Amino acid sequence: MEGYTSATYGDGIADIYDEPGQCPPDAEYAASFLDELGRGRPEGRPRILEFGIGTGRIALPLADRGCDVTGVDSSAAMLEKCRVADDQGRLRLVHDTMETVDAGHSSFDIVFAAYNTLFLALSQEEQIEVFANARRHLVPGGRFVVQALVPDPASFTGNQRIRVYDLDKDLVDLDVTLHDPVRQTLVNQYLILRPACTEFRPSKLRYAWPSELDLMARLAGLRLEQRYGTWQRSPFTADSTDHVSVYRIPAGD
Repeated sequence: MEGYTSATYGDGIADIYDEPGQCPPDAEYAASFLDELGRGRPEGRPRILEFGIGTGRIALPLADRGCDVTGVDSSAAMLEKCRVADDQGRLRLVHDTMETVDAGHSSFDIVFAAYNTLFLALSQEEQIEVFANARRHLVPGGRFVVQALVPDPASFTGNQRIRVYDLDKDLVDLDVTLHDPVRQTLVNQYLILRPACTEFRPSKLRYAWPSELDLMARLAGLRLEQRYGTWQRSPFTADSTDHVSVYRIPAGD
């Protein structure tokens, strides 16, 4: 996808990102999970860093729970939406990428990347850098939490897929995806077609299997502590379509 950068997805979707159906309705579950995980730390209210804060979908509920939250995003449009939503100025926002940001090394109890945000890093090397940067930001014993899809190559026919979300006399709402199983990439256009205009909202992901993420974590000096199927801690099984994986700095490191 020519001209695609780390900010393209967020800049293209920010105006409708908070509308029903755009994101999973799991923000409160995620905030509860992360807050509880952070409350196990002895140093007062949890300090949490979010990679890909977007519009504050999870960060604001965390702030409501008393957490000290810093958010990073490469999309200026997403950060502007987040600033407007954070009318009390409780969040610290940083315009940067997950791989390169320095939000305060060894400062956070938890770093997390929700809803496939890790996969917006478009190569294995970049994803390894994200793990390493998460590790740099964590206090001893801190945790990096990743929510991501479980790859499903069987959902594609000829490495292509079209999904129709709505179809009416004056509206077609669909997405079109190309799958490259060698590069492990999904190139997508989310399209909203109306008589007066067509809206293009592109995205690109480089997916990784849970076992591959576990190896990236080891390279960064982290170890898998627990893996769930959802933020509600449902068991992770062969039928799970997503996972929430908790990586921790081993004791003594």
